[in-house]
Amino acid sequence: MSVQVTKSTLISVLWITIALAAVLILGARLQLSFDLSVFFPHKTSLTHDILLEQLKNGPGSRLVVIGLRGGERDQLSDLSEQMKAELKSNPLFVNVLNGDYSVETSSIPEPVKSYYLLLADVDYSRASLQQALQSRLEDLAFGGGTTFINLIARDPFLQTLDILQRLVPVNMTGEMWFAEDGSAVLLAETRAAATDIAAQQQAVLAVEEAFANLSDSNIQMLEMTGVGAFGVELQKTIRAEVKKRTLLATCVLLMVLLAVYRKPRLLLLATVPIGMGFLAGLAVVTVFFENVHGITLAFGFTLMGVAVDYPLHLFSHSRQSQGRAAIKRIWPTLRIGAISTAIAYLAIALSGSNGLAQLGLFTAVGVMVSVLVTRTWLPLLMGNQADLQASSLAGPQQPSLILLPALLVLGVALVATHYLVKEGLWDDSLSSLSPVPAQRLERDGLLRSAASTPDMRYQLVSHAATLESLLNESEATDLLLQEAVDDGLLTSWQSVSQVLHSQSRQELRQNAIPGREDLHTRLGDILADTQFTLEAFEPFEASVESSRSLPLLLPAHFENTALESWLDSHLIQLGGQWVSLVTLTDPIPSELGERIKTWNSNLELVDLHQSSLSLVQNYRNGALRTLFFASLVIIALLLFEHKEPLKIIWIALTVITSLSITVLAVTLAHSGLTIIHLVALLLVMGLGLDYALFFSRVETKIEQQATRHALLACAATTTLTFSILAGSSIPVLKFLGLTVAVGSAASYILAYAGSNLFRRT
Repeated sequence: MSVQVTKSTLISVLWITIALAAVLILGARLQLSFDLSVFFPHKTSLTHDILLEQLKNGPGSRLVVIGLRGGERDQLSDLSEQMKAELKSNPLFVNVLNGDYSVETSSIPEPVKSYYLLLADVDYSRASLQQALQSRLEDLAFGGGTTFINLIARDPFLQTLDILQRLVPVNMTGEMWFAEDGSAVLLAETRAAATDIAAQQQAVLAVEEAFANLSDSNIQMLEMTGVGAFGVELQKTIRAEVKKRTLLATCVLLMVLLAVYRKPRLLLLATVPIGMGFLAGLAVVTVFFENVHGITLAFGFTLMGVAVDYPLHLFSHSRQSQGRAAIKRIWPTLRIGAISTAIAYLAIALSGSNGLAQLGLFTAVGVMVSVLVTRTWLPLLMGNQADLQASSLAGPQQPSLILLPALLVLGVALVATHYLVKEGLWDDSLSSLSPVPAQRLERDGLLRSAASTPDMRYQLVSHAATLESLLNESEATDLLLQEAVDDGLLTSWQSVSQVLHSQSRQELRQNAIPGREDLHTRLGDILADTQFTLEAFEPFEASVESSRSLPLLLPAHFENTALESWLDSHLIQLGGQWVSLVTLTDPIPSELGERIKTWNSNLELVDLHQSSLSLVQNYRNGALRTLFFASLVIIALLLFEHKEPLKIIWIALTVITSLSITVLAVTLAHSGLTIIHLVALLLVMGLGLDYALFFSRVETKIEQQATRHALLACAATTTLTFSILAGSSIPVLKFLGLTVAVGSAASYILAYAGSNLFRRT
């Protein structure tokens, strides 16, 4: 007896130590993240990497899209101007636009202000200077004001205006932006990246404060969309949803278990494997990942659905004997079910996404820890719970496994899927990976469509090992694109070389700049016969002199300037390569693509819409391949464990049929399957394996009753709790909830019918 007590004590100490270690790890390392990009795939092609980089860190991802509605158009215009003025003065924002766009001569941004003479081919000859000054006299004849006069004094060629004009999209009309529903629209670009949720939260608060300060704001409505705003919104929503859904699910779970087992003590004991699995899974994810996404934390809810099955099996079977004896009888079946589920989730962890890797690792570890706690510790905590005597056990009986129910249902499901799912089984849109509700994404699209920003769908992509090589190629491409414009293949384009030129070209321009005395003499001769005075152009002489000694312009000079985001949208660095992105306006893709092939360059015409579809398709196909091999491993494991091919066929067919029913139901409800549905189907597969394995066991009649009792409790708790999750406003959780709820019910009914238990009742 003393040995047994010592062993029990050691087991208890071991698990308590593991729990404390997990708590310490979580306390020291747990950092929550709500970055939407973690669910995007990695290890992709260069084109896909560019797409993902723009989605994660590009200027478009830093936009807070602001909508003002609830008033007349003129009133909203005034409020839009007020908000624009207030937000532009806030250092959290790089730029704020509302469509009322003009090149402001009073505030030429750096580095254009300092480097304009190195960004254009300027002719400093007497004839060229004389023509420029004559043109400025004609301009001033129509007025211009002090600001324009000061600009001429510094830049009589007006090169700064030409440079800035090239940066303005051709479809910017200068009119304020209004959406189809009458909302006034502003675009506020944050200085911080969209992934910096804390900074994005400050930006959102700044917008709300600016709105509160507006006149008549009490009768207006404010809305914000965009990656950063969605991240802030998601942070609040996840916390509220997790708290609400977990509370509801826990109440339902407790009521079901109390109705089935009628022992409050067992309810408390059931939380031990679940809690241990949750702590261990979350701690392991915290160790392997710098940040844990909020969705991963919310996914702990789903662990309840599978981990609770293990103690329920033990409770039902311990009604006829002590817990230690019961766990020994059911352990082989529990073990193979848990290992199969863990294999499937480890496979999804290798599918190529940090978000899914977190979910897969969390669940795999949580499942294994939960089943081990049920095997080693829970029987000790239960003590002697037997309600029946061992003498009442009869001899074992072989269940009659029938394939017909599964075959019939499988055939109906496949035929129905073929005829009812007309638009494709899979949803390959990149938005399908987003945890943001569809209506919010639609609203974001509506507001963005009002802004006269260029269509980013088609881009020319080139890359080189060095920045100098890339800029040289970009300058050559500009000449070819101008020919394409002249031939009507596109309206215009924007490239990095419109604001950043190669070092070699800058050096040529710098060497062509005359000395100050020479320039002073030329200006004096020319101005003698004009209304200008020589002293008025001292700023120009100073600018020319300083340009002679300026360090050549580099991307670093754009940092913390108004043009930083413009450069970032046309020049990025990926994996040691420099990449140029040329934005095309109104291209004819087929004809332009054929023209590009004749240019003998590494340019590639990229359709970002098609690239996003292929990205998700490749992502999903890779995950399916991984799961296919994982399924082969699971089948091999089942054969090794049971060595009964016919039983394995029945189990596999039952699981496949339940998955088919689930796919049909979910596709009809959600219009298509996503990667998130695939993760949920893994849980359905694990549940289906568990039900089929237990229904196919060779047991005595008393044990069969215990199995039926346990499986009914498992199916009821899982179906009800996940039905609650299906009501979530977060698509990821809603997809998980409906998929598992349908799959759990289908798996139980099929396994029950196929095992022919109704004949032996």
